[in-house]
Amino acid sequence: MKPDNRGRLINYGLRQLGAPILEINIDDDQLHDAVDDTIQIYQERHYDGIERMFLKYKFTQDDIDRGSAQGTDGVGIVTTTGIQTSNVTVTSNFYETSNFLAVPENILGVNRIFKFDSSSISGGMFSIKYQLFLNDLYYFNSVNLLQYAMTKTYLEDIDHLLTTEKQIRFNMRQDRLYLDIDWGAQQVDEFIVIDCFRAIDTEGIYNDPFVKRYFTALIKKQWGANLLKFRGTKLPGGIELNGREIYDEGVRELQALRDRSAMDYEMPPLDFIGWWIMALNPYFQQGTQGEQRLVQDLINEHLKIYGVEVTYIPRKFVNKATIIEEVTASKFDDNFAVEMYVNSFDGYSGAGDVLTKFGMSLRDEVELTVSKERFEEFIAPFMESSSDIDLATRPREGDLVFFPLGQRLFEIKFVEHEDPFYQLGKNYVYKLKCELFEYEDEVIDTSLDIIDTQVEDDGYIASLQLVGIGRTATALAIRGSGYIREIFLNNDGSGFISTPVVSISTSPSGSASDNATAVAFTTERAGVRSIEKILMTNAGANYTDTPIITISGGGGTGAAATCSIEKSSTGIVRFIMTDNGVGFGTVPIVTISNPAAGIASDRAVGIASIGVVGAFNQVNSIFVENAGKGYTTNPTITISDPETISGIGTYQFNEVVQGMRSGTQARVKSWDQDTAILLVSNVGVGGTIRGFFEGEDIKGLTSGALFSLSSLNKDNTIDKYNEGDIFESEADSIIDFTESNPFGNY
Repeated sequence: MKPDNRGRLINYGLRQLGAPILEINIDDDQLHDAVDDTIQIYQERHYDGIERMFLKYKFTQDDIDRGSAQGTDGVGIVTTTGIQTSNVTVTSNFYETSNFLAVPENILGVNRIFKFDSSSISGGMFSIKYQLFLNDLYYFNSVNLLQYAMTKTYLEDIDHLLTTEKQIRFNMRQDRLYLDIDWGAQQVDEFIVIDCFRAIDTEGIYNDPFVKRYFTALIKKQWGANLLKFRGTKLPGGIELNGREIYDEGVRELQALRDRSAMDYEMPPLDFIGWWIMALNPYFQQGTQGEQRLVQDLINEHLKIYGVEVTYIPRKFVNKATIIEEVTASKFDDNFAVEMYVNSFDGYSGAGDVLTKFGMSLRDEVELTVSKERFEEFIAPFMESSSDIDLATRPREGDLVFFPLGQRLFEIKFVEHEDPFYQLGKNYVYKLKCELFEYEDEVIDTSLDIIDTQVEDDGYIASLQLVGIGRTATALAIRGSGYIREIFLNNDGSGFISTPVVSISTSPSGSASDNATAVAFTTERAGVRSIEKILMTNAGANYTDTPIITISGGGGTGAAATCSIEKSSTGIVRFIMTDNGVGFGTVPIVTISNPAAGIASDRAVGIASIGVVGAFNQVNSIFVENAGKGYTTNPTITISDPETISGIGTYQFNEVVQGMRSGTQARVKSWDQDTAILLVSNVGVGGTIRGFFEGEDIKGLTSGALFSLSSLNKDNTIDKYNEGDIFESEADSIIDFTESNPFGNY
């Protein structure tokens, strides 16, 4: 069914985009806004949207009184008050007349006002013009036509010079037609005729081909703009929502319709100069809408033919100082492909490559031109929706431009918006003066690898040496003789509220290292806490008699223990941890090799103890449960591996990683899986600038990768052209710069 009202036009546009087979993600209010915008464009730009009218108006006494009012008490006087307060308050009253006629709101423009010919030269039957027509035309054969035409032109020039013409002013937004005439000379019931253009009624325009196509393109553009929020979102099957293509297609269709409208459908611009002369020559328009539209279209076409498609990257302010509003952190996480013309076509300008005493400095510059219309319609609407951007209506100093021909990032240093200067009364382009971008730890995450990797090696970079989450612990066994072989718990006692102290009588050797030591472990059964077992931390040495074991403290009673000793054989008296390991969720099993005789019953038994140190679970110590006997050499100690022995996953470029203990965040520059070296920048990007702790886990918040931090290098600032470190190391080899010798010696 053809569209003949607002609702059917909306349904038509949705069907053209795929509804109801496809869901068009656009709100009802947005649909009605698109209808209103389409009607406005049609009535203002399309010749079928308006009609030429001749309106008669009869002057009333109220019109004459209002238009001719003088002084401060006349009819129609409007008072405007201005107030300024400094040391004193100054109030100024201004008076303006109401010498206008109210015209209907559907009037779009006024061409002219028909006046009555009443000049001294051409008015009345006794005028020269009347007598010339009467006499000369009657005797037509006696008059030379050339002479007649020249005489008529001469008389009209005299009439134009002697009869002062007045101005009219009209603006369709006010619906006021100002007549700068002698209102006192006008007569009541006298008519004037207004030559004007009137917008046609909307009832008959819904089925117009231009209206249908323009409305469909508008809702396509709005649909794409709505989907841009979900850019990068993946659907099942790996499909990504991409509203940019829909938006761009809508913009192209609208531009094509506007171009055709300007060439084929648009009426001559309504500058509305009537029959009263203005300050400028009325026969030469100083830049009409049609002329300005043509210039803008030619510039857009020129840029699309001879320009370069660059990527515009707006700067977003992340953090500002609270007092002086200084930007302390910024990011670049969006991108817009747009065509620009390279003004410096003969090469980069600026100082170029400068060799300094600290290395090479690149100071290339480039000047680019972008269409004002293209920026305002294609880029500005998206920037306006961001709260991190202060100015979105034009290109801003500090924004970035990626120049694909040299694959380089440039920073906009100055935006010139009045060059060329008001051609035909309007500016059409922005000229961007750009310098090679100097990276200062800004966040660059545009989702375009060719751009994001530009600063992969620039700025302050911390090098993190990572290891697997889990790492096997290792230990050494210490042998001795005259030691306690095993401790026996004769009575486990009861009523303990804390761990009791186990005391063993000292070794007769008198050496503190030969004294046996042990610790008790309690357990609770049926609400009663008692001793579960006693393990030795040192089995002692050089005991000749069985030592006495005393259990005290802890609030309990009744506990008792004895032991057995080995006087002549050699056993394992204690363990020394050489590597506590990482990642033990449960207590590992300790395995000790058999003694030299190979008797399994003589093998020593060790029990591991784990605890949290820093951010990890590791083996704190190994207790001696049975010291064994017959060990003539140190046995092999084997500790079972932790549950997870290696790291998890792969860190992604530019993702945020976080220290699980410190909470510090940073952005990934690169990740070497083979060497387990993670390079990061923007340490403290999430507001936590505490710094990473050695030994904590480093987790990728996007990838889920998880490794532990073994060591880090905080002074790893990379500059491809800076050789300052080389100079410093060479100087240190010549002069001693330590504080003990501040002035140095050879």
